[in-house]
Amino acid sequence: MKGRPALILVLIFAVGLVVGITVNTVFFSDPIIEPDSAQTDGSKSRKRLLEEADVTAEDIELVQGRQGSMSWKLLAKTAKYNQEQGLIGVERPQLTAYFGEDRKEVYVRADRGEVDQGNDNLTLYDGVSGRFGDLALDAQQLDYVGAIDKVYLKGGVTVRRPDMTIEAKAMEIDLVTRQLVAAGGVTALLAPTGLDKNPLNEDEE
Repeated sequence: MKGRPALILVLIFAVGLVVGITVNTVFFSDPIIEPDSAQTDGSKSRKRLLEEADVTAEDIELVQGRQGSMSWKLLAKTAKYNQEQGLIGVERPQLTAYFGEDRKEVYVRADRGEVDQGNDNLTLYDGVSGRFGDLALDAQQLDYVGAIDKVYLKGGVTVRRPDMTIEAKAMEIDLVTRQLVAAGGVTALLAPTGLDKNPLNEDEE
């Protein structure tokens, strides 16, 4: 019984340490300010793309570059291009993107999407899933804004890594600093590893 208060203190310290390390990577804040973009009104733009498409193609590949290197490429089963809006509606898109000096890879797939290649913006929606380093993500919608190297996730967002799972209504990912900001009904489940099951074993010798 004498060891129990000490055990509780050690466990509190260990959990606090894990939470402190996590907060360096994940921040919980007020609701995220999303970019002012025509793509936020997804339902209307999708409808216009379908009704007013100028060109239709199958098995397409779109490639975006910056300063002589590839920023991202997108494969899609079908695509419809609306020249007036400068938007491309895609079915079954698969996005591979590269960021940072170490060219970290991001892979995302979805059921549908829209690409504004002229402004280096794209939206993927319905069944969004992907990975970014050791993070796996699921959401209903993903907005990528190339000008500021940020990704906005919306609708039942879940982000997982080996030691943590976060759920929220919305999330912002900075692809340069690799920091996350979650907002709206945020819950986090920590699964610390490497914690000694008996931190007082030295006292028992």
